[in-house]
Amino acid sequence: MGALREQDTYQGTVESLSLPPIRRLLTHHRPETISTVTVLRETLACRLGSALAAVGISNHYGDAFIGASHIKGNGTIKTAYLYENTEGLHPAGLWVIADSICLGRNLLATLTSLLKKYHPAHLLFLAPIASRVGINAIGALTASHRIPTTFLAWGALFGVDKKTRYDMPWGHPDTEPLDQRDQHLFVSIYGPKLCMGGDFGNNYYCPTLAMKLYEDQLRQHNITVHPVSAKHVASRHQPGELVIRA
Repeated sequence: MGALREQDTYQGTVESLSLPPIRRLLTHHRPETISTVTVLRETLACRLGSALAAVGISNHYGDAFIGASHIKGNGTIKTAYLYENTEGLHPAGLWVIADSICLGRNLLATLTSLLKKYHPAHLLFLAPIASRVGINAIGALTASHRIPTTFLAWGALFGVDKKTRYDMPWGHPDTEPLDQRDQHLFVSIYGPKLCMGGDFGNNYYCPTLAMKLYEDQLRQHNITVHPVSAKHVASRHQPGELVIRA
């Protein structure tokens, strides 16, 4: 948790940019036409600029930063679009964007603003947490502007809770994991109602707040945890499938 999760997020970003299809997309564009877009606080840990350098794109055009945040109240969630720094945004190049995607509220607000002024050649989204509902909404917007768009989601596409329109529980029937063993293990421990891990704000980076979110969710959904041993988890996988940190 905390700083360790930030390190893992950065490493996941480097690995994502190293995947052959993503690598081909990056090398198709001249480095001086590649920009990054980061929604502030959400996915700062992706460290897009450093991740690009780590995969050999050491002189990208620049970095843009967006202040967009969820405002929750009366059972509804809206986006407050508060800040936009586009000095490092190439107006017609490849944009690499890191953000989690539930319904895509923050990204839709971001793109609605940016695409009034610029027309990128391609959009690449890296989404540590994503739902198909949100991806489809963003894809529809970029398609209306005739902008080719690529999405890379980590781990699974999550079903969105129909009541809250926010939480993405592992046991939701619309969840599409890369490996169903992960989903089955999580559900066996917590049941089908627990959100898959909160958001990428302070609930993600701060161990104290992450634990509070976890405990609040257990209490809210009346969940009894059925813990399993590390040996049990390891038994579900081949040795080469696991990354083990001492």
